[in-house]
Amino acid sequence: MGSTLDAIRNGVNVRGYFAWALMDLFELLAGYESKYGLYRVDFDDERRPRQARLSARWYSSFLKKNGSSIRVPRVQEDLRLTTIF
Repeated sequence: MGSTLDAIRNGVNVRGYFAWALMDLFELLAGYESKYGLYRVDFDDERRPRQARLSARWYSSFLKKNGSSIRVPRVQEDLRLTTIF
């Protein structure tokens, strides 16, 4: 999202965004140790239950509001993501 917001700030007409990983998955070099999906997967449980992370709830809210929940600051403003959300 940060790079997408940077592009918008720089005048790019962004028409879409794709979340990289819906849920935790197997990485070739890291195995199941990488945890960056919107949904946490418990790989120790044979049922592999999923649990929504805070990022999943935020992203859901963002989509329901058609992106209007993000304020795009002027270029002169502090560009750190913590000031946007």
